[in-house]
Amino acid sequence: MIIKKILNNNVVASADENGQEIIVVGNGIGFKQKVGQEIDDKKIDKIFRMDTESSTDKLKQLFIEVKIESINAGSEIIEYAKKNLEKDLNKNIYITLTDHIDFAIERFEKGIDFKNALYWEIRKIYKKEFEIGQYALNIIEKHFSIRLPEEEAAAIAMHIVNAEYDGNMSHTESMIGIVKKSINVVSLFVGKQLDEDSLDYQRFVTHLLFFAQRIIEQKFLEVKSNALADTIRNEYPEEYKCAVKIADLISKEYDIEIGDEEITFLAVHIVRVMS
Repeated sequence: MIIKKILNNNVVASADENGQEIIVVGNGIGFKQKVGQEIDDKKIDKIFRMDTESSTDKLKQLFIEVKIESINAGSEIIEYAKKNLEKDLNKNIYITLTDHIDFAIERFEKGIDFKNALYWEIRKIYKKEFEIGQYALNIIEKHFSIRLPEEEAAAIAMHIVNAEYDGNMSHTESMIGIVKKSINVVSLFVGKQLDEDSLDYQRFVTHLLFFAQRIIEQKFLEVKSNALADTIRNEYPEEYKCAVKIADLISKEYDIEIGDEEITFLAVHIVRVMS
């Protein structure tokens, strides 16, 4: 690979065999080098290949500004997340998470407290991502010899969740709000806190996340049969009323109509989580 541009001592721009621009990171990879020279393969730590020219430009600008430790920690966290979630993530997380880590370290070194308003919601709703966030603190500590507070685990989890879906942070926050409100309605309905460690609770949360995603994208379940709705309505009238209450609450907030199919499946999961 040939150096196309030197961004700093640790980051250079190049091109792959198809001519697509790539960003190559490695300790000292750009030090005392010149455009047109061959990149030393032994110094390559990571190669970044983004999906659009715009995201490539943003990543280049970010990598000029942040510490190489932030780049390496972010990359290691993302690879760990992909492996444990067994899925690809939106590549923009290389931008957002790296930037977050760099700022979090700067904030910590200046003694500025970080309070995450969504800490408990993220911890309850996105357990797997939160656990990844907790492990991410170990990775950051390895690279910086600094232990960030637990609330940063939730912030990192939020970036991972965001990258699992469409990369839009406001959508992720809306999804958390929908799930939280739905759980609160059910808790008030049964008059007690739900068992967050139960398998049925986790299934309910998973359903609510997909339910919330469909609301945000306005892609609802199609009505396949009225038989199930009639059965749930007749055999579990109270649980069905609870599902209707959730649907009414969300409908008013988002100014949309939630159909019988969505209400029915909400009721099915409410029956399970209450059993």
